[in-house]
Amino acid sequence: MQLTYLKILDELVDGCVKNDRLSQKRLYERLYGKMMAVCMRYAADRDQATEMLNVGFYKVFDTIGSYQKKENNSVEAWIYRIMVNTAIDHLRREVRHQHTEIGYSVYAEHESDVISDMTVDEIMAMISRLTPAYRAVFNLYVVEGYNHQEIGKLLNISEGTSKSNLAKARLKLQLMFKEMQQEKTSNYGKESQR
Repeated sequence: MQLTYLKILDELVDGCVKNDRLSQKRLYERLYGKMMAVCMRYAADRDQATEMLNVGFYKVFDTIGSYQKKENNSVEAWIYRIMVNTAIDHLRREVRHQHTEIGYSVYAEHESDVISDMTVDEIMAMISRLTPAYRAVFNLYVVEGYNHQEIGKLLNISEGTSKSNLAKARLKLQLMFKEMQQEKTSNYGKESQR
């Protein structure tokens, strides 16, 4: 099954290299869901994620001739990296307009595991409510596994600013979680009074 999937992707890539529109459409459709999920992690809303996705696929189709199949690297991983870089580029432009250097870090208190009681949709909604700078650093550090020095280079910020933005993102997420818990608790009390 996996071998067939990889063979289909290889055939689609060959078609895309030849600029075959049907191959491009099929590759886009086949990877749409996975790549949209990547973009949604970085975007404030679905429209912004769609913009990132489309710019990313434009880059894919524009540079697919340079893709070289390697033993440990599939075209899907190559496209994934392009999507992440496209999202970073998009956020870098947003951050540039909002960025101010902060020389200190705010560290959030370590409390109970915030994530364990939440659904994926609730987590994604909270992350999307973060500012572009906080959202970018949070995703790059927590999801993509970059260190603060690498994040600083990617976003053109200092390592200290990256650490500060991560701490503030975590703090904001914890505050959002507390608000959500309070809301659920108050709604539960109202329903039990009925």
